[in-house]
Amino acid sequence: MLSTRFTQHSLVTEAHKSIQPYLSEQSISIDATMGNGHDTLFLARRSLKVYAFDIQENAINATRTRLKKNSCSANVSLLLTGHETMSQHINSEEKADAILFNLGYLPHADTSIITQEKTTLTALDDALKLLSAKGILSIIAYPGHCGGQAELQAIIHWYQRLDSSHFAVSIIRSMHEKPDSPRLFTIQNSQ
Repeated sequence: MLSTRFTQHSLVTEAHKSIQPYLSEQSISIDATMGNGHDTLFLARRSLKVYAFDIQENAINATRTRLKKNSCSANVSLLLTGHETMSQHINSEEKADAILFNLGYLPHADTSIITQEKTTLTALDDALKLLSAKGILSIIAYPGHCGGQAELQAIIHWYQRLDSSHFAVSIIRSMHEKPDSPRLFTIQNSQ
């Protein structure tokens, strides 16, 4: 099943609103692209355990500082590695109720270091294997930077191959969308 809707809110706000009902004090969640730690903190406040991934030491440091400032460090594992390695760091028996991808580059850092189409697709495949039966996967893609359009197209081709009897896909777009505006995709188990 595929649905599309538009929002006046930021797509990060929409992603958080979309996944919040899936989280509980017993949830395991994954921030596949921790960045400056905003999504990691959101998940840490609502989950039993959070795994957060990034390839940049700056992201680890910013996230660690944000978590400590908010007294939310105890239940978070910060992993200095790419999201494509998540299945190597998370036991396959641990199923995540929410997995977030906020693609692109680390804000206020080196914009030449971006998520890559190939590693993102590997990570998305792994994410589906780690997603709980009642879980949700959220992906924000940014086509406006170098490499972003190719990554967006790869994500579209990826979700189009999903079995619609097992997964419900929603596309959330900005009311003020331009060709290079971000897009939010949510994928839910629908079995």
